[in-house]
This record gives sequence, C-alpha cells and structure tokens, in this order.
Amino acid sequence: MGESLRKMPDDWEPETVPDKADPFRFGWRWKSVHLPSGEVLDEQVPLTADDLLDPQPGDQVGQSQLHWEMLFLLARILDWHYEVRDDVTLAVDLKMLWRIPGLKEPSPDLAVIPGVRRKIDPARTSFDVVEEGVRPCLIVEVVSSTDPEIRRNDYDKKVKIYQRVGIPEYVIFDPPAPATEGRLLLLGYCLGRDGQYRRIKPDVQGRLLSETTGLLFGVGEDDQTPIIFNAQTGARLLDPKEQADRESEARKAAEERAARAGGVDQPDRAGGLQLAGRVEAGVGRDRRPGDTSCQGGAEREPGEHDACASFHGSPCRGFVLSPGVPGRRHHP
Repeated sequence: MGESLRKMPDDWEPETVPDKADPFRFGWRWKSVHLPSGEVLDEQVPLTADDLLDPQPGDQVGQSQLHWEMLFLLARILDWHYEVRDDVTLAVDLKMLWRIPGLKEPSPDLAVIPGVRRKIDPARTSFDVVEEGVRPCLIVEVVSSTDPEIRRNDYDKKVKIYQRVGIPEYVIFDPPAPATEGRLLLLGYCLGRDGQYRRIKPDVQGRLLSETTGLLFGVGEDDQTPIIFNAQTGARLLDPKEQADRESEARKAAEERAARAGGVDQPDRAGGLQLAGRVEAGVGRDRRPGDTSCQGGAEREPGEHDACASFHGSPCRGFVLSPGVPGRRHHP
C-alpha cells in the first residue's frame, strides 16, 4: 500500500514561533491554586500543544473558523452517509480512551467506528475502546492551525499514537493557509501487516482510498474544498444542504414542465423527476444487503416506476427505501 513513512512530509518545513506569541493561543483550562492562607482560587492556565493531545473535561480549545467550517462539512456528509447504518457511529471531537498507560488520548476531529452496540448513547462523553470492544477504523483530522507545534501534532505525534493503538487508516485534511500556499492538502496513512503506517498512494485524480469504509477522499477542482466519493459507485457524497438545494431545483423544474405541458399526466412525471433527481445528483446512499429493488419482487405503487421510466426513457431498475427521507430513490 505504499512506502513506510515515519516522519514529517518532505515538503513540510518547521516555522519559528514568535517570542511574543499569545500564551493562550491554544486555549485554556481552570486550575485550582491553594494559597498559604488556605484559600483556594481558580486560575486560568494556558494550554500547551502537548495538552491538546490529551484534552481534559472543561478545556477551552481555540480553533479557527476555517477549521470548524471544514470539520462541520465533512461531519455532515459522513453523518448523512452513515445514517442508515445502525452498526456504525460517527464520533466528532470525542475523546478516545485507549487504556494504555502513558499513551496520550486525543479527541479526533472525526472517527468512523463500526461494530458499535449503541450507535447513539446520550451518556457517552468519551469512547472507551476496551469497554466498547471496538475501535475506529478511520480517523480524520483537520489541521487546526498554522502554528508549527499544532501542525506537528497532526503530522507526526498523532501518526505515532494512532499507529500504536492500531487504527487501520488515518487521513489528514490541511486547510488552505500560508503554510499550504493557499491550497487544501490531503494526506493519508494505512496500517500494514507489520503494524507500521504507510502512506496511501493517491489515484490518478489525487484521491485517497479508504479501504475500511469504501470511500474516496479528495480535493475539489478549486483546491479549497474536501470531497468524498463512494468508491464502488463513483457517486460523490453531497452535503445534505446541497442535496436539499438540488431536490428543490428538480422539483421546481418539474412544476415548470407540468405547467408548460398543460398538466397532462403530470403528477407521475413530476414525481419521477423529483425522485430521479436525487440519483442524478449523486446523493443516493448505498443500498444495504436485503434492501428492496424493483427486480426483486418489491411492492409497487401505481405509476411509480412508470414515472421513473418516463423521465429517464428506460425501465426503472430499482429503488431504495430511505429512513427519514420522503419517497423512494429510483435507479434508472
């Protein structure tokens, strides 16, 4: 899967931290101070880059707006993708408990964790891999700062931590900044049979394949936007907001066509356009084993498949039932 890599990327150069750098630039935490008089005061103590590798409850960590925007975008896309999977949870900024003495326990930006007994647990404030019996198959970090110490955390120290605990894949998104020459950078590691991380080789389009999730991670043509594809179907996973916009446009187009056509046999045609629009936009989530399809003896609603065929000009090959999403998505 690639050459062994146990160092910083070749094109990464350390920077010098200004002598007058804000000591609170990484965040802060409260610390109880006992005075000689017996009085106890709460003192605000600045966090160090090393503290961020093992955050504690109550820590206030500073992040850039760009970091949060990119993290939330990736989280929305992956959360929508895994919504139909009851055995997979997506952890966002959730502290990991490895139960290995002396090893730092970070809070990864994103962690895809398959095989969980409870997808959603309101009482879960951290993820104990020993108690849960599973661990993330993929961790995604969004580099949060141009500060060299923070960059070293994501590019070096976390690589060693995730390798030590056996995380199969680790992907890094480095947002556009002066340190990246204004481009979004992408880097990934996979765990070899020898227990060592190796760089994931990009495909011809520069995308990284996550074999554990069946997803391709890439960078948009604008060199600014993270994109994710289904490796099996080639469909791009959309942000739910983008999906809603596309469905709204498809619905509006159907209504306009119906108006121009004088309303002849339009309800089915409009419905077919609306349903097919989701597939053509590439937003349909994967069918899981056992999902109903038109060719598998599925229940049919009057005119439903005819509408799909009418729009696409070919027989409807199937649909997927989607929890929480009205209607069915047809596959032309």
